[in-house]
Amino acid sequence: MNWTIFKASLTLRRISLAWYSVGLIAYGWMIIAFFPLIAKNPAYTELAQEMFSEEMMAAFGGAGLELTTLGGFLGIEYLSLMWVLIVGAAVIIFAAGELAGAVEDGTMEVTLAQPVSRVKVALTRYLAMAAYAVALCLVTTLSLYLTGFIHGVDVPPDAMALLFVVSLVVALAIGGLAFMISAMTTGGGHTIGVSFGVMVAMYLADLLGNLNSDYAWLSKLSLFHYWEPHRIVDDLEVAPSTWLVFAVAAVAFFAAGMYAFQKRDVV
Repeated sequence: MNWTIFKASLTLRRISLAWYSVGLIAYGWMIIAFFPLIAKNPAYTELAQEMFSEEMMAAFGGAGLELTTLGGFLGIEYLSLMWVLIVGAAVIIFAAGELAGAVEDGTMEVTLAQPVSRVKVALTRYLAMAAYAVALCLVTTLSLYLTGFIHGVDVPPDAMALLFVVSLVVALAIGGLAFMISAMTTGGGHTIGVSFGVMVAMYLADLLGNLNSDYAWLSKLSLFHYWEPHRIVDDLEVAPSTWLVFAVAAVAFFAAGMYAFQKRDVV
């Protein structure tokens, strides 16, 4: 690991980190502050359940969830879909600039002209992305817990600790995908486009699988299928398949990206 490259990568993105953090705090605050209105007003809950069709619930990643529990409410309104999009965008854009973007603007050639190996450069930039993901996941869980404390909502600290760990593995799986694509392509725009294309394809596969039992098998091909934040918040449980799928994806994408970067031309 090269500390100079590591610090430079994070310093260049300190503004984006600040803005993403503000967005996560504001979103989490709004959702937690609104939850007591749902919990104390059964009539509103019944009205919302009548308004939200099965298709709409599935579109927001809330298929089979209940608005009346904190985990279900957070899953429908925030964590199942919107959080994935926000944090996914953050780590994808970060990874896109670290390898493919640096090759495109010529800074990678300059970096490798220094007495530093390709392995160390790629590893350091991946670790910088991982640190970025850690910060975003920490902001997510801390903001939910502190906002719950302020608004009198029981947000279990042990559930938030577990949510932090699992959300980090999810973020590293998405970031690892972008890192791998970044190592194979030239230009940050290509990495962003392909990464988001894969994310959209997985979202649509999960949506179709939830809406039509004939295509239920498609859901199993999507990372969205294995992300179940409501179980963490409500039951303090994580399915073994969640650990397996996201951990394997994170490691495999990282390894493939490291290998690809060693073989590619950076000029």
